[in-house]
Amino acid sequence: MTKLTFPDHFIWGIGTSAYQSEGAWQEDGRGESIWDRYCHIPGNTFNGESGDISSDFYHRYKEDIALLKKMGIRHFRTSIAWTRIIPDGRGEINPKGIQFYHDVIDELLRQGIEPMITLYMWDLPQKLQDIGGWANREVTDYYERYARLLFREYGNKVKTWVTFDEPFCGAFIGNYLGTYAPGLRDFNTALLVSYHMLLAHGKAVRACHEMLPDAKIGIALNISDCKPATCKPADAEAAHRADGYRNRWFLDPLYKGSFPQDMLDWYEAQGVILPAISREDLKIISTRQDFLGLNYYSPHFFVDDAKNWPIQCTSVKTGKPLNDINWEIVPEALYNILARIRADYGDVEIQITENGSCQTDILSHRREILDYCRIDYMHRHLVELERAIRAGINVTAYYAFCFMDNLEWALGYSKRFGLVYVDFETQERIVKASGRWYSQVVKQNGLETAEQ
Repeated sequence: MTKLTFPDHFIWGIGTSAYQSEGAWQEDGRGESIWDRYCHIPGNTFNGESGDISSDFYHRYKEDIALLKKMGIRHFRTSIAWTRIIPDGRGEINPKGIQFYHDVIDELLRQGIEPMITLYMWDLPQKLQDIGGWANREVTDYYERYARLLFREYGNKVKTWVTFDEPFCGAFIGNYLGTYAPGLRDFNTALLVSYHMLLAHGKAVRACHEMLPDAKIGIALNISDCKPATCKPADAEAAHRADGYRNRWFLDPLYKGSFPQDMLDWYEAQGVILPAISREDLKIISTRQDFLGLNYYSPHFFVDDAKNWPIQCTSVKTGKPLNDINWEIVPEALYNILARIRADYGDVEIQITENGSCQTDILSHRREILDYCRIDYMHRHLVELERAIRAGINVTAYYAFCFMDNLEWALGYSKRFGLVYVDFETQERIVKASGRWYSQVVKQNGLETAEQ
C-alpha cells in the first residue's frame, strides 16, 4: 500500500444546496422559485417529487451541523436561496431570511466549520422568471443587488464565495432541453441566458473585490472531458463542438475575454440568434476571479449527429462502468480536465467544488449503509487528484458532494449522492460507510492506495 498525502492546508469539505436540502418552501416569507414552480407542474419530476420538505435542513440545521462536526468536516459548501432573502428577487428584503442564514453561518463557525457560500444554485425567483428570467438583462442588475446585500450581511463571516453553480445546466438544460427549471425549449434563449449569467458573475466578482478585498470568489463549472466515441474524423469534430458548447463557451470569456470564434461561426451558420456581445460586457465577464470551481462526475463521448440541432452531436455510452444515475465512471478524466485547464488557461487556482457518485443504497438489518461502490469511486478520483497536484497543477480544495441525501432535482428522491443516508419519512440521518471513510481521509489529509 502507498500513502498519498495532500499538501499542508489542503481544504477538505463537503457540499449541498439550498433548494435540494432546506425544505420549508413557504415558511417565514420565502418566495416561490422557478424550481418550486417546475416541481409542482405534474409530469416534470419523478413521482411529482419536490423540495417542499426534502431533508428539512431549515428546521434541523443545528443537528446537521453537529453531525458535520462529528464527522470531522471543517469546510461546508452550501447555497443561499435568493427567494428567502428577496422573495420576488428585486423588491423588499425579508428579515427572517436574512436571519436564518446568519444563524446557519454562526452555527457553522461555532462548530469550527468554515462556510463556502454559493450565491446562485439554479433557484431563480419565479417573479423574475415572469419578466423573462435570465434572458432579461435587467436580471443581472437584480442579481448584483442581491450579491451586494449578501456581501454586506455576511462578508465579515464568510471568506469564500461562489457566484454561480453550473451555469451550463441552468442555461441549457433549463432553457434548451427543458428537463430542468424553468423548463423552456429554445436554444436562442438558452444562449442568451448563458451570456447574462456570465455577465452577472462578473458583476458579482467586481462587487466582492470592492466590498470584501480579503475574500475569495469564483464560479463553479461542470467542465466535461469531451472525447470522440470512435476514431472517425466526423466524431472528432463533433467532440470538439461539444467541448465548445459545454466548456469553452464559459472558460474562454472568463479567462481570455472572448467567446470561442469557432462556436460563434458555427452557431451563425446554424441560424442561431447570437447574444449582442459587447467589449464592455467582456471586460466585466473576464474580471479576475480568485479561483475556478470544478464540479466533476463523468466524461462524455460524442458521435456526429446531423439530426441533433444545433451542435450536431450526441453523447453515447462506450461500455465503461456505470453508476446508479447511468454516468460512466472514468477517474482519469478528472486528471485530463485539470491538465487541460492549466494548458489552455494558465496556472489558475482550482477548487474541486463537487465530486461524488450516485449509488444504490440498501439499509441493512443493522441500519447500516455499506456503500463500497461510492467509496471506490471517490478513492479512484482522489488518486487522480493527487496525481494532478503532484504534477504541479494548482488544486487547493476538494468538496465531496453531497453531505446528505436530498432532492436530486428532476429525479426527485430516486437517486442518492449523500455520504449521510436520510430516511425521508422519519428524517433519520445515518452516516454511510462512505461518510466514515471520508472522515478518515480528512483526518489523515490523504489516503492509502494499492494503485501505482
